[in-house]
Amino acid sequence: MEQVETAPYSETRRMQLRGLILLSSEIISQYWPMRTFVHHNPLHGLEDLHFEDAVRRGHQLLGGKGYLSNELFRGYVRSGRIRPHHIDAALKTLVHDKHVALGAREISHFEVLRAHLLQGITAPAEETLDAQINRRPDRTLIKTLADHLTPALNPPAIRESLEAGVHEERTALGRRSTLAAWCDYTLGSQIMDQINGESIKWCEAFLDEGHATWPMPGRENGFYGAWKFLAEQEWSPCGIADSRQKIAGLPTSPEDALLEHLAALGIPSEVWQDYLSLHLAALPGWAGFIKWRADQSDYEWQQVYPVDLVQYLAVRVWYERELVQKVCREALGIDGNFGAISADMQRRGSPKGRPSAHSAREGEAHPALPDEGATRAPLNRYAAQFGPRRDHTTQLAAAWRLRTLANALEIAPDVLMETAPQELRVLLEWIDAFSESDHGPVWLKAFEAGYQEQLIGKLRPNLSNLQAAVKDGQRVVRPQAQAIFCIDVRSESFRRHLEAVGDYDTFGFAGFFTVFIRYRALGSHHDTDQFPVIMKAKNAVREVPRTYHGQLLSRHQAGTKLLHAGHELLHDLKENVVTPYVAVESLGWFYSLPLIGKTVFPDWYRKWTVRLRRIFVPPVATSLTVDKLSRDEVEEMLAAEQRATIRRALQERFGDRDLNLSLERLEALRRRALDEQSADQQSPQAPSRSYALSAGEEAAFVEELRRHYRINQGWAFTRMERITQTGFTLSEQAFTVETALRMMGLTRNFARLVLFCGHGSSSDNNPFEAALDCGACGGNVGKPNARVLAAMANKPRVREQLANKGLSIPQDTYFIAGQHDTTTDEVQLFDLEDLPATHLKDLLRLSRDLEEAGLHNSQERCSRFPEIKTTLTPSRAARETRRRSGDWSQVRPEWGLSGNAAFIIGRRDLTRGIPLEGRVFLHSYDYGEDPTGRLLEIVMTGPQVVGQWINMEHYFSTVDNEVYGSGSKIYHNVVGRVGIVSGPQSDLRTGLAWQTVMDGPRPYHEPMRLLTLIEAPRERISQVIRRHHVLQHFYDNEWVRLAALDPEEKIFYRYIPKQGWTPFKNGSPSLETKMFLKEEHSL
Repeated sequence: MEQVETAPYSETRRMQLRGLILLSSEIISQYWPMRTFVHHNPLHGLEDLHFEDAVRRGHQLLGGKGYLSNELFRGYVRSGRIRPHHIDAALKTLVHDKHVALGAREISHFEVLRAHLLQGITAPAEETLDAQINRRPDRTLIKTLADHLTPALNPPAIRESLEAGVHEERTALGRRSTLAAWCDYTLGSQIMDQINGESIKWCEAFLDEGHATWPMPGRENGFYGAWKFLAEQEWSPCGIADSRQKIAGLPTSPEDALLEHLAALGIPSEVWQDYLSLHLAALPGWAGFIKWRADQSDYEWQQVYPVDLVQYLAVRVWYERELVQKVCREALGIDGNFGAISADMQRRGSPKGRPSAHSAREGEAHPALPDEGATRAPLNRYAAQFGPRRDHTTQLAAAWRLRTLANALEIAPDVLMETAPQELRVLLEWIDAFSESDHGPVWLKAFEAGYQEQLIGKLRPNLSNLQAAVKDGQRVVRPQAQAIFCIDVRSESFRRHLEAVGDYDTFGFAGFFTVFIRYRALGSHHDTDQFPVIMKAKNAVREVPRTYHGQLLSRHQAGTKLLHAGHELLHDLKENVVTPYVAVESLGWFYSLPLIGKTVFPDWYRKWTVRLRRIFVPPVATSLTVDKLSRDEVEEMLAAEQRATIRRALQERFGDRDLNLSLERLEALRRRALDEQSADQQSPQAPSRSYALSAGEEAAFVEELRRHYRINQGWAFTRMERITQTGFTLSEQAFTVETALRMMGLTRNFARLVLFCGHGSSSDNNPFEAALDCGACGGNVGKPNARVLAAMANKPRVREQLANKGLSIPQDTYFIAGQHDTTTDEVQLFDLEDLPATHLKDLLRLSRDLEEAGLHNSQERCSRFPEIKTTLTPSRAARETRRRSGDWSQVRPEWGLSGNAAFIIGRRDLTRGIPLEGRVFLHSYDYGEDPTGRLLEIVMTGPQVVGQWINMEHYFSTVDNEVYGSGSKIYHNVVGRVGIVSGPQSDLRTGLAWQTVMDGPRPYHEPMRLLTLIEAPRERISQVIRRHHVLQHFYDNEWVRLAALDPEEKIFYRYIPKQGWTPFKNGSPSLETKMFLKEEHSL
């Protein structure tokens, strides 16, 4: 291998490389840590392409299928889920007005495509074709038909096919195949496995977030720097000779290293983007997590241990560089670079593996191959040996397909023999042009059309409700209460049952309730982002104990510390090198209690542990820091914190001395530490120093306050900035409440009680628990957002500002916050200490009805679990859902968002009382309250985007669970506290588990693209689309299906990409369709 220059590259080259990697990474989607699992579209970076093109690109680079198998779709036809008239409509765009005469019958192009779609007119594999023909009763006919076809079939000469294959392979090298992959396919090496193994090893170690007992050293130097430092100490990883010297000689800059690797491999610069995409797609999980972390500049782990895709590729491509060189030298005697491999392919004259052994033997016989004749000699001999066999197989396969087509179209076999071979060839060309790999898009359109027709059919009867509504769209009678739930599909059924048990109005709204906050719960050391991940927040909220708690708070804090210490002790005992041997013998009996309880009596065990925890850690009532402090209040709070820190530091360092701990003395030390006052500037009232400290000790102590206790100007400024971000100003609160109420259409006729109900889930031993929480809250529970909004809406000063803006809330209206547990269907209400006594009866009635609605919702949900074969009573269903919640062996505590299929933006009157089977996101919207379309724009570009991510996550996890999903939960292991892997080591599994989307071998989730239905004037919707590229990508590239209900015409319209709107038909099959149904049953 020729020497590659290693001189530093220019900054311009480095920036160009970074830009190229940014484009290369479009094939992989960002992956958030599993503790805040965020649903995402695995092909999100390709949404600028048409859906079908993106699926093909994903298959090319990631190897994932984009559609269910044809056999599954054919099963849906047999069960009636896919209707024949929907198949006809889906095929319409592919059909030509052409016919072929078979006897007295004219066979249309449409009939051939439809038969191919429904029957699968594909011959068996070449290896089994003869055997399968010989087992058929019509084998003589097929063989005779094959001879009859001979004049019409002119397959290219085998030598030409092989030459074309070589050309195709050389063209694909670097664009669709890395050099490492080529070596594996052609030479039988395992370079890709070795590269992936090394990449996973280093990613697991570096990206660990506190899970590892022994953390990786040197991580503060970044991923590339840490790898370079540690890899230099390995002895010949993957059999690479002189690895230490080679790694030591690499550039210190990861950009320079990667540029050097690409130059050494000889990759042409014009294919760098595709080549790097192939490397990123090899481990899309780890690469996706690195891509996410690199974009999170304020993420604490990223700040301390930086990583990005440049560093990742610099490490990964180094292994390829060395291993390809090693294998090519040993197996082919050539350099392991693009030019040498491409030349060798041309010299050998065969594409990879076709025929690899034969060609290799011939190549050994001609080591020099000085001219073209020598190059063609092995091809000519191979063509003479295998050409006739290939031609015979082609004829048999063609005869098989024609016989299958004749059966599907009920054509007598003799008619085929009477038809000219050239006419039969036309039928074969039609079949070939519509290969089975192209059936997926057609099936998907028919599959989606069936659901769309069903949904529109369910909604049509409610159009009369919209027509009968009063002009302002509001009820005249004041409802018993109003409840605002998340748009989550699991809220749909709960809302329906709540409306059925009482006079309630329910609304759907994105579960963060327009409250953009970073939230820190009581006792927590970390913030959670309570808003959609596509947005940002500038306000923080803290949970604090209520002021009337005294001794109870002390007990709570002491109990929390005790439990934390016990947890840390058990963790250390398990992770220590020696203690596990002793711990197993001495503490094994202790673990038998949760083992038996969680397995045999999960519901009882959970209740018992909750009661026990309440004894050790008594709960305390809390409030939230909703109001923003003034500047003076912030400064005083910070000063008090610093004085308390100084007092504690003095006691820790000089506790055995007689210290001066007066307020004046502490303030003097604080000011000195902040460089606001020197030792000789202290006030006369404050002693120059305590009686116990000398001048030198005091100076050293002040310096220690600055360094170790962070009492300095820099940290004080940072802390002050954080405190000033806590809470909302009065105008911010009024704006938040107004925006939420107007967006959901709740602007008049307020009930006495209004419930903001977030949602979360509860399950045991479930790494995917965050996936069951609120996606609009960044994969967290919605409780904080509901509490903040209710607290804001109850403030008299906020209501005054709202009244000035035309939104009047009655004095007797009170807002409360709650949270719906989607696993157990229990609703918990919060901050009831503040509820006026006048509303106690209203609260009792609401609590009772929420409980009853939960019972009926559990009954409905239990009917969908595959292992429950009988209809349970509401009480038994509630016990079953609680049992599943506490059972640590339960792989499916709930179905989550599986089944989601549509997103409806409109008034509740459109969907009220209709059982939508927990498949629809319901977002309340009153077009009459939004003449400018501003509120609709927010919904379409915010909550709908989250819904599309959820939908695509479920879609791709269903159609190919191994590539886009995460496989079976049985093999999952948590790694690094960031995600899960399959078995002891694998790529980071980023999608949904098999048990989340599948019911045995068949899908529970029906993989369809999201249907968004908007109740609003079409021109208003079109205007919003024209203003946003993301919406144009959604609808024009067919990632999302769009429909509209014109509120004036009361007509449903379908959006045709890049064309406009067309009315939905009623969906009744035509006479031709009914005839086709009869034909279909006879096939």
